Amino acid sequence: MNNKIYSFLVSVIVIFSAMSYFDERIFAGEMSGIQKSDEVVVSNPKAPVYKNGVKMRIAFIEDLSIGEVEGDENYMFGTSITFNTDEDGNFYVSDSDNNRILKYDAKGKYLLTIGRKGQGPGEFQSLSVPRFDKDKNLYVADPINNRISFFDKNGKYLKQIQMKERYFDPYVNSKGFIVANKLNLSQEANIQKQTLIYGLFDDKFNLAAELYRDEMELAMPTGIDESALVDFVAKAFSARAFRPYVRLTLANNDFIYLGYPEKYEINIYSPQGKIAKKITKEHEPIAVSEKDKESFSKIAGESLTRSSSVFTENMVKKAFQKIKYPKYKPAYQSFILMENGWLAVIVDSLEGEYTLFDIFDQDGKYIANFKTAEPAEGMFSEVLFFKNGKAYAVVTKDDYKFVKRYRLEIQEYKDK
Repeated sequence: MNNKIYSFLVSVIVIFSAMSYFDERIFAGEMSGIQKSDEVVVSNPKAPVYKNGVKMRIAFIEDLSIGEVEGDENYMFGTSITFNTDEDGNFYVSDSDNNRILKYDAKGKYLLTIGRKGQGPGEFQSLSVPRFDKDKNLYVADPINNRISFFDKNGKYLKQIQMKERYFDPYVNSKGFIVANKLNLSQEANIQKQTLIYGLFDDKFNLAAELYRDEMELAMPTGIDESALVDFVAKAFSARAFRPYVRLTLANNDFIYLGYPEKYEINIYSPQGKIAKKITKEHEPIAVSEKDKESFSKIAGESLTRSSSVFTENMVKKAFQKIKYPKYKPAYQSFILMENGWLAVIVDSLEGEYTLFDIFDQDGKYIANFKTAEPAEGMFSEVLFFKNGKAYAVVTKDDYKFVKRYRLEIQEYKDK
């Protein structure tokens, strides 16, 4: 097998691994979290429990947008971005296509650029979500360079933590431990085995507590002709389409939230990796629609063609015509911690159209269900988080990315 084809196959495997990462780009809100270490199970019915028949929903009112289609390159983003904000409301946008972090003030004015493409200190070849450590320094993971780089808020490079293996989307907790998922790849004959270990790792990346293990096998193509490659990609994406992915996030008190939405269940772990609380809900499966399939094909196809020049547009079209989709979607897509201790669960979404939310209070009780057109997330649950009394999201419009900030209104109402 020639080097070009081999590199392509490796890139495809990394895409499949990263697809779960795309679904996990969720930030921890500033919340108190669970304070007990004894496991508590909170079971909820299909419908929210309303007090006196009063329902609740959250309205998102846009009050700031950062991004331009044409013009100043400091406001023009690539196809893959994530971001975070500090306590002063400044924005830090990871632009993976351009290997840089862009900083803006709370009014959306460009301030400075952190990093550039490269392998040296403070340089990037890939970027994860930007986050802040206990000293309020900025850090970002670079899986290709196998390291986590730290900067002060003015962009000055401080240090790096070298990762001996590939870890996706790591969080650094207040003790310097790492919460992440580790990718292991092995091959026997033509079977490629992928193992993702979600866990708590010490500062030397030794596994301190395993939270979840996700394993998958993929049959590699036996030939390198067009037909074999098309069949390989079709089977691989069939295995991934609307498959449940692990959702993982870290609260500011070091409690870990993890869910595998094969069923509607979210587990909350202590800072030591011990199960503390479990939130469950009865649910009705949501069918995969034709619009869902179109959205999946569009986003996955763009990821595939960006990763390798091997696949032509015609080959991509043939591969995606062969994808076999499941009948139903996972129990939910992702979840986000809110500042008041509530848990917002994204049950379903369609890019540019709607997001369907479930809301649980600080005790894990199901209190609201509503659909909103703003922000409308995409297939891979683009960034949405709550901080500084606001909501923030990455929104795609006409294939361009924008960073948005929203005012929040909690609205109470009764059905007429």
